[in-house]
Amino acid sequence: AAAQQSSSTPQSATTTQSATQTTPPAKDPNATPVIDKREKNQKARIKEGVKSGELTKKETKKLVKEQKEIRKDEKAAKADGTVTKEERKEIRKDQRKASRDIAKQKHDAQKRPKARKKP
Repeated sequence: AAAQQSSSTPQSATTTQSATQTTPPAKDPNATPVIDKREKNQKARIKEGVKSGELTKKETKKLVKEQKEIRKDEKAAKADGTVTKEERKEIRKDQRKASRDIAKQKHDAQKRPKARKKP
């Protein structure tokens, strides 16, 4: 039994070595994981602001429109198959502005009116 174990060990070692020598997949020039993560985070912040009453309907509408514009820009950047460094920079700039807008609107004095109960 010991002889069988030692003979199977080199085979598995060889298999492991060849598996680790594979080349990593090429980066997708169209992938935007940082932008996508930030977009998801901002969407959640807007949703939370609506739920807590920190955002009015008008503020929410404006912020959602801003997010839609950013998604449109991202889609346009991906259209040719490659999101360039300049396109990424512009989208991130727009996202930073949107982030500031969300924070500003959530922390201003305006509150969403409470829903009235029907008699």
